[in-house]
Amino acid sequence: MTTSAKPQSAFSCTLFVMNDINPVVEPEFNEWYQTEHVRQRMQIPGFLSARRYRALGDSQAYMAIYSCTNVGVLELPEYKAILVEPTPLTKKMMPHFRNMVRSACDETWSAGAGLGGEAVVMRCAPKPGQEKVARDFIAQTLYPEFAQANCLVRLALWEASVSVGAAPSPEEARRGAPDQRVNWVLFFEAYDLTVCEDLLQQPAMQWALEQHGLIVQAQSSYRLISTFESEVG
Repeated sequence: MTTSAKPQSAFSCTLFVMNDINPVVEPEFNEWYQTEHVRQRMQIPGFLSARRYRALGDSQAYMAIYSCTNVGVLELPEYKAILVEPTPLTKKMMPHFRNMVRSACDETWSAGAGLGGEAVVMRCAPKPGQEKVARDFIAQTLYPEFAQANCLVRLALWEASVSVGAAPSPEEARRGAPDQRVNWVLFFEAYDLTVCEDLLQQPAMQWALEQHGLIVQAQSSYRLISTFESEVG
């Protein structure tokens, strides 16, 4: 597989969301998320696409990722308006969210192309002063090893924005508990999830991550359940 890293001009923003949901409303939650919540965002200029995932193990049950042209999209009046004045169904659903993770991230690097049906999500943080070491390791060692293992569609690095998303959103108050934030996310899009997971679980891999400045905070696997595209013409 040929390494194809994203050029600087193509860098984009990812709004990264993970959550559990009260089982009492889970069917209604899924219908609302599919038919109203995501589509409402796909009508805002700058929102390019969205994906929803369901957990395959012990993690937050659902994950959504929204791709935007840049983090400034999350500061647009059109987006802020739907957070401040949510729909009746949104008001009903928000208190049922549990274990919420939400961060605006810059996609600072990626390699590979395509859409994987499954994903390993590694929440991590660089050791202070070793950010460049960690980024170089991801691009020059980690990705080629996974590409050679014939399991990976794409690998992306998302770094939490320093300018957008740190302050609580209006929805956060409706959920009744502070959202968790991420620092970095390594997003492994896989076509062979078992091989990808096995590589990450090897002691030598865990040692290499730590030696190259990456502190792994959580790792979980997800299966893609739906995709959406911008509805702005």
